[in-house]
Amino acid sequence: MATITYTVTVASGTTQYGTGNRFYINGELAPVLYLQEGNTYIFDQSDSSNAVGGVHQIAFSTNPNNDPAAAYTTGVTSTGTPGSSGAQTTFNVAPVRTTGAPLLFYYCTNHSGMGNTAQTISPTSEVTEFNPQIDDIIEEAFERTGMRGTRTGYQLRSARRSLNIMFQEWGNRGVHLWKVKLAKVPLVEGQAEYNFASDSTNFPDDLDTVLEAYYRNNSDTTAPVDIALTKIDRSAYSQTPNKLAKGTPSQYYVERKLNPSVFLYTTPSSSVSSTTTPSSFQFCFYYLAKIQDAGAYTNTSDIVNRFYPCMMSGLAYYLSQKYSPDRSQELERRYESELLRALDADNQGTSTFISPQTFYGDGV
Repeated sequence: MATITYTVTVASGTTQYGTGNRFYINGELAPVLYLQEGNTYIFDQSDSSNAVGGVHQIAFSTNPNNDPAAAYTTGVTSTGTPGSSGAQTTFNVAPVRTTGAPLLFYYCTNHSGMGNTAQTISPTSEVTEFNPQIDDIIEEAFERTGMRGTRTGYQLRSARRSLNIMFQEWGNRGVHLWKVKLAKVPLVEGQAEYNFASDSTNFPDDLDTVLEAYYRNNSDTTAPVDIALTKIDRSAYSQTPNKLAKGTPSQYYVERKLNPSVFLYTTPSSSVSSTTTPSSFQFCFYYLAKIQDAGAYTNTSDIVNRFYPCMMSGLAYYLSQKYSPDRSQELERRYESELLRALDADNQGTSTFISPQTFYGDGV
C-alpha cells in the first residue's frame, strides 16, 4: 500500500457551506477526497495559514461537517499544533480485509464549514487467496466436459479418484517443484540405509525422490562444512564391493519403492557420526515431496495457484474419457497446453552455465 502526503492550507473561499475560511488541499479549494482503503495519508498542516484566525485542526467524521458530532478516529493520529513545523494528521485507512472504512467527511474541529467529503474507495478485493475446494474443482471440470446439473455420489467419487490419479501422473512428470523440501538426517556409524522406519523424527514420510544431497560437518556450529554427494543408480551401488565399509560418505543411491530408502556409500565412520550430539554430522538432501491426495470434498488442494488452470483442464480431460469421449481430444490438447504454461512458470529461471556431465552406472 502507498503513503500519500497532502499539503493543507487555509484561505477564504466559497463552498456549499457559504463563504469563509476553508481548507485547501494541495492548493485546491475543499475538494472531494478519494482515500483508498489500505493506504496511508499524511495531511501536512505546518503552513502558518492553519493558525490564522484560530487553530484549524483537520479531522474526520461520519457526518457532514461533523453535525451531529460523530468523529471517526480509527487509524487517525495528529501530532503538533497546526501552523507550526511538523504539524500533521496521519490517516491509515482501514483495509478491506479487516473492517473497511465508511463514507467520511473532513472538517475543522474548531470552525464550521471548512471541509468536504472524504470518500473511501477500494479498487480491488485486496485478496489473493483463491484456493478452491475439491468440490469446486470437480464441478468446474464437469462443466468443461459439457455436463451440467446435479452430480451423483458415484460421479463425485469417480472424479476424486481421477484427480488423485492425475496427481500421481504429475509426480511421474516431476510436476511439483513447489514441493521441494530440505531434510537433515543425523548420520549413524556403520548405517548404510536411511528411511522413515529407521528415523521417523528426521527422515520425511512424504519423500518421492531425492534431487540433491550433501554431507554436513556441523561439529563447529559457527562454520559448518558441506560436501556434495554424488547420486548413483542401482547398478553402480550393487557393484560396490563392501557396502558396509566405513569412512566419509561420498555417494548415495535412492531406492524408490513404496516407502523409499536412501543408501550411503561409504557408511559413516566414528569420526563423522556422533551418538551424543547427532546434529554434528548430518546427511542433508533436497527432495520432492509427494502431492497430497484429494481428501474430503471440502478440502483444498495441495497445489499452488499457477497450476490451477491445468488442474481444472486435466481433470476435465480425465473425466471426458468416461463421460464425454467425443470431447477427449480437444480437452487433452487444452490440458497439455495449460500444463506447458504452468511448467514454464514453475522453472527456477537461473542463469545459464555449462558444466561437464558425468555418468555413473546405467541410469536405472
